[in-house]
Amino acid sequence: MRRLAVLHSGEIIPATAIADELKEPARALAIEAREEAASLGEAVEQFLSRYFLSHGDRLPPPGIYDRIIQEVERPLILLCLAATRGNQIRAAQLLGLKPKHPAQEN
Repeated sequence: MRRLAVLHSGEIIPATAIADELKEPARALAIEAREEAASLGEAVEQFLSRYFLSHGDRLPPPGIYDRIIQEVERPLILLCLAATRGNQIRAAQLLGLKPKHPAQEN
């Protein structure tokens, strides 16, 4: 979201720009669970349990927090942008974020 906001200073980000930026699929949402989770927390716990098990006796590589946040952040931002028809200001409000203005970056 931050990168898109920097690259496109207008109020609306073109859909093609979003698609280009997010070519890598959000795998966390594409994983089919055997049992449907009752909450997001349960879904994340199921995903992480499978992720840790897939590494056998070893630990996953460092940086798991950032990878998981990125997996959740992408679809959340895309859905908010879609819900606001690409309006960055409204999407930021929906997310509870304050948009940065050029004067605030210093």
